[in-house]
Amino acid sequence: MASQVAWLSFDQTQQQRTQLFLNALSDQGTVDELGTGNIRDLISNVLFPGHTVLHTRAKYLLFLPRDFAQLKSRTVDTLVEEGKKAEGRRIKALRQRYEAEGLRNRGIIGYTTGSATKQLPSSSYWGLLRQLGIYRGNGSLWDYYRDLATHRAAIAQKAILHSDEDDEPHPASGAWTEHPDESSEYDGFALSPDEAQWLQERFLESDKAPSEERSLTTWLLEKGGTDSDREWVSGLDYVWQHPLVNQFPARTAEAMQLGRDVDQLLFGARILYNHLCAHYRSDQGEARDALLRKYRTAMDEWRAGIDASPPKRTLLAELDAWAQCRLATIQASSAARLRWRTTLQFVQRWQHLVARCTDLLVDPEAHAHIASRERALKPGRARLAAPYDRLQGWGGDSGFFRLDYNWLPAMRMLDDIHRGLGTPRLEVDAAIAAATEGSA
Repeated sequence: MASQVAWLSFDQTQQQRTQLFLNALSDQGTVDELGTGNIRDLISNVLFPGHTVLHTRAKYLLFLPRDFAQLKSRTVDTLVEEGKKAEGRRIKALRQRYEAEGLRNRGIIGYTTGSATKQLPSSSYWGLLRQLGIYRGNGSLWDYYRDLATHRAAIAQKAILHSDEDDEPHPASGAWTEHPDESSEYDGFALSPDEAQWLQERFLESDKAPSEERSLTTWLLEKGGTDSDREWVSGLDYVWQHPLVNQFPARTAEAMQLGRDVDQLLFGARILYNHLCAHYRSDQGEARDALLRKYRTAMDEWRAGIDASPPKRTLLAELDAWAQCRLATIQASSAARLRWRTTLQFVQRWQHLVARCTDLLVDPEAHAHIASRERALKPGRARLAAPYDRLQGWGGDSGFFRLDYNWLPAMRMLDDIHRGLGTPRLEVDAAIAAATEGSA
């Protein structure tokens, strides 16, 4: 029997979850060696819903409807090719616009390979286009092509019999919310005031949560423009450094603070994981020694911070209560709930070890805890399993970073919109000083 490939028609929720999962796998910043990514995802989706690390600039939310509403083909295959070509032309135009200014720093998706890039803007932004109501249909990009082809085939068949094809509405344009016309005056990623206001409205109208549960995306967008009494702060490393952090929506701020505090605790586990990987490398050269020194320094700095400001004893109980409520709200599956319980148990044991031991880099119980967690998550693929063959070629820094819960991609898009709105801006150093003063 010949092999066949078929497209599974999931419902909208399943499609969105699958797309987010694939997006996460494609970004190295989401390395999750110790299986705590469900904490990151639960909190990120409350603070900045719909944002992913693949989002670079706000204007893609206008580029895509403009380009896809103009597709003329009649079959799925030809629509797919026409869509890729449209995205390729957009990439080329952006490359030409920013060539002299440095492409890497401009957020151009596909600046190297053009339309042949593995992650085109359409696949990265489709979920957010739906969430904001910019794309009015349901389902994936492939569903858009299929529905468009089906509609046009029906029109063509009807035209053969009645010759009234011109009387039919254009289905592609109806799939998209009416948006501002493109202006040559605001080329590249720059947003005109009309474009920025239109995007601001899309975000605000999409957030239906009660005021104390609103996302930080919409809270930070709510007031913008030259007459605003709220300045836009650009360049903060973490959203909790914002000078108006005490005014954030209460329930959302609770999630943010839990995320900040639990990541402070778990960063030590990620340091220890990397230290153990370096320790068990088969080579005994300078590269290995440099990694060991690096993680020793990182652990000493982390330990000093923990000792100076230890996590409160009720942190994990509060995190669990919040997560259980959140899992119920999103109607999480039994498998997701089980993953949460095992994650919580791992973190609880880690907190106990942190409190008991002053030097985790030489503590056998801490080593065993980290290694057993990885083996449980990656049976047969764990790096910290004898004979340690999987450490050959390992270069360090697996998950060696602090979480910002998708603040960086959200900030980039918010910055674009506020620039278009003309919102007054506050310098980063002044903003951090204001936040520090406010918390004193």
